[in-house]
Amino acid sequence: MRIKSITLENIRSYGNKKINFPEGSTLLSGNIGSGKTSLLLAIDFVLFGLRKGNLSGNGLLRKGKDEGFVELNFEINEKDIIIRRNLKKSKDKINQISGFFSVNSKKEELSPVELKQRVLELFNYPTESLTKSKSLIFNYTIYTPQEEMKNILLNKPEDRLNILRRVFGIDKYKRVLENSKILISKLKERKKEFNLLSSDLERLTNEKELKSLRIKEIGEGLGNSKEKLIKVRLELDNKRKNVELLEEKTKKRDEIKRDLELFDYKLGNFVNQRSNNKRSVENLISEINELEKELKNNKISDSELFNKKISDTEESIGRIELETREISKKIGEFEFVIRNSNKLKEDITGLNSCPVCKQNVSNDHKHNIEYLENLKLKDANELINEYKSEEIKNFELINELKNKLNELRKEKNKIEVIKLKKENLENKRAYLENLNLEQDKMKKDIGEINSQKIGLNQIIEKLPDVSEIYNVLKLELNEISEIEKRCNSDILVNEREMKLINERILELNLDIKKKFEFKEKIVKYSEKISFIEGEFSSLVSLMEKQFMKKVHSDFDALFKDWFTVLVENEDLEISLSYDFSPKILQNGYDIGYDHLSGGERTAAALAYRLALNQIINTLMSDINTKDLLILDEPTDGFSAEQVDKLRMILDDLAIKQVIIVSHDPKIESFVDNVIRFEKINGVSEIA
Repeated sequence: MRIKSITLENIRSYGNKKINFPEGSTLLSGNIGSGKTSLLLAIDFVLFGLRKGNLSGNGLLRKGKDEGFVELNFEINEKDIIIRRNLKKSKDKINQISGFFSVNSKKEELSPVELKQRVLELFNYPTESLTKSKSLIFNYTIYTPQEEMKNILLNKPEDRLNILRRVFGIDKYKRVLENSKILISKLKERKKEFNLLSSDLERLTNEKELKSLRIKEIGEGLGNSKEKLIKVRLELDNKRKNVELLEEKTKKRDEIKRDLELFDYKLGNFVNQRSNNKRSVENLISEINELEKELKNNKISDSELFNKKISDTEESIGRIELETREISKKIGEFEFVIRNSNKLKEDITGLNSCPVCKQNVSNDHKHNIEYLENLKLKDANELINEYKSEEIKNFELINELKNKLNELRKEKNKIEVIKLKKENLENKRAYLENLNLEQDKMKKDIGEINSQKIGLNQIIEKLPDVSEIYNVLKLELNEISEIEKRCNSDILVNEREMKLINERILELNLDIKKKFEFKEKIVKYSEKISFIEGEFSSLVSLMEKQFMKKVHSDFDALFKDWFTVLVENEDLEISLSYDFSPKILQNGYDIGYDHLSGGERTAAALAYRLALNQIINTLMSDINTKDLLILDEPTDGFSAEQVDKLRMILDDLAIKQVIIVSHDPKIESFVDNVIRFEKINGVSEIA
């Protein structure tokens, strides 16, 4: 990884500034408060975002500004990367908002968490760092504030050891052991569940045995019932055949009886019918004689002649009525003329002037009109009298014709009645003839029926009455049928029970199989629990100890080497204790870290930091940040000779890009580049 440039806007003491970083070693120089540390915090922020308790928005966004951003351009594995994180103030809170991630100019907008995830993937850091408040690998290999490194040396041994476990990835062994305990607990819970699930195995096995015995008992019972059923059915078939024979005989006897009853019924009907017919014949003869006498005295006239007379009379009545209506119409017309003339006479008598021409009407003119109207009245009255006389004659003639018409119609009705009586006479004669024929036929039928009855009576006398025997056999048949039903019912009940028991046995077999599977799982779980609690846990603990031993050995050697380079004091020896605490001997006596001089403490912290950097880079050989190192005030309290030793250390490390923050002007003599910072009117600038 190599940082190429960083752009800041409204970050701490920066307004808007882009700073380029060349390859090699670079010194960030400037007075206190000029913006050097702000630059390092900006790098930390753009890579990993805000972290509660470590890096806040209030500590980054420039006072009085609502928005700000940091954009970092760097190269990693020959890929050009640009990351930008944005800050925005809302009410009293400063939050991260979406930024972007660019790889070889391919830009993608991402949320703050997605940006951190992408950085971890790019650096090839463990993914669990995503949820941590800070990336320990980055902090202890790339950039650690010097005071924070001194703090780790002063921490409680247990806290320091836990931090280093996480940094080295050794805590995975602890997590494995902790997880194995959780797994064991879950395995034991499952084993307990399987014990509970298989606890009724013996009960189910006993139930299966009892069910099997019951199946055997039912099978024997079914065999007996089926044998009994066969015997009963044979007996039932024999009884049925006997009953059927008797039923045939009884049926034949009953049929003959029914035939005899039918013949008796027919005979009764024939006798009654002949008696009725005899009375009917007598009545018909009397009625025929009466009709013959009546018709003999009444001749039938021509009905067509009467129809013509009636038609002519109706036409005459219609014609005269039409003439009478015309006469009435004429009378009405002349009466209208009389009314008009009388009105005109009245009107002209009282008229003095013409209503049209307005001329005076003379008396002569009035007398003249009155004379003319009187003539009209005379003629009209004469005609009315003539027409009324004619009208009266017509009314009389119409009445006369209507009376004649009624007489004609009465005569016609009489003729029709005589015709009907004649037809009735003919019908009665025909009916009488039919009755006589029917009487003869019935007499013949009665003879035949009597002959058949004699034959049937002879047959029925030869057929014995088997009703008593039939009833006894029928009763026995019913009893055997009931026995058959009971046998069938017993068989059905037993078969149903056997089916239910077999179904239950199938269920039991499945349950027992499952219970045995649970038993097998209990054995397997017991083996797993035993293995994890014993061999596996011991092996993990051993691996952890060996790994820690190797790390401790290498760390101790590097720590000694770097400290010896920085501090040439034969009376002072330094090493690492078992908990990675610095162990310091002076003239053979233990002294604390706090008892060292300022330069010695800085040297110890720097040696510890460099040793930690090398150990992490060695253990995690596939991380992509090994070519970058940021040192924050690494020479605080150093003598001139110790500063020179730092140059030797940097040469030995052979890291491609080193960024150093320092006030020591001597460092300028051995770095490749110097970037000078100054603050002008409260804003950080490049000098």
